Amino acid sequence: MNALSVKAYATKYRLPIYNVVKMARNGDLEAELRDVDGRREYFILNDKAPASKKVKQETITDYKKAYEELHLKYEALLKKMV
Repeated sequence: MNALSVKAYATKYRLPIYNVVKMARNGDLEAELRDVDGRREYFILNDKAPASKKVKQETITDYKKAYEELHLKYEALLKKMV
């Protein structure tokens, strides 16, 4: 298994070091603590990128229909104000 330091992993995947440490502590990344020069440091064991969360986006195919619905709501609000 390849072991990368937190800094090397963060540089490789363009992530903030803080987020890499947080993922290692939460268990999202396989990591181990090693003693380096009297300090304990995290090393990431597997060399896989973290899975990105997919964002679901709504698509409107009939723009004219959506516009008409929005316009009706707008008119109703105008009538309420007067």
